[in-house]
Amino acid sequence: MEAIPSLGEVHVGEISWQVARGRWASIAAEFGMLTGPEVDDIVGQRSPPAGCLAAKRQILGVVTRAGRVLYPGFQFDPISGLVRPMIARVAVIGLAGGWRDRHLLQWFCSPNGYLGGDRPVDVLDDPERLIFAAHSDLDLVW
Repeated sequence: MEAIPSLGEVHVGEISWQVARGRWASIAAEFGMLTGPEVDDIVGQRSPPAGCLAAKRQILGVVTRAGRVLYPGFQFDPISGLVRPMIARVAVIGLAGGWRDRHLLQWFCSPNGYLGGDRPVDVLDDPERLIFAAHSDLDLVW
């Protein structure tokens, strides 16, 4: 009979990293994680560069372990190339609550009880529901 590993043998940090890597891969596969030049191509010359948009909290820019900044593809309307305005509204709420872009990315892509199990990314075109969920989750101070 195999012994159950003791707490000292379980590498919680390694497990957490593997879970985070799996989530990141899932988000990248579904929506794409774009580089700054790719974002600039999408939004065109009518818009500030990706880094400026992220600095102004108009889009999320997530730093990778390698130090690169990538931008989740769901932030851009696939037809017009415009930045979805709800990203900035949620980002401002998150910033006020102390959330980082990495955490907001996870929030956008996780099932949400305030949305009846829908993910915030799936209700970007429903501002009332999205903002209600954002305030309900992101304003929380523990």
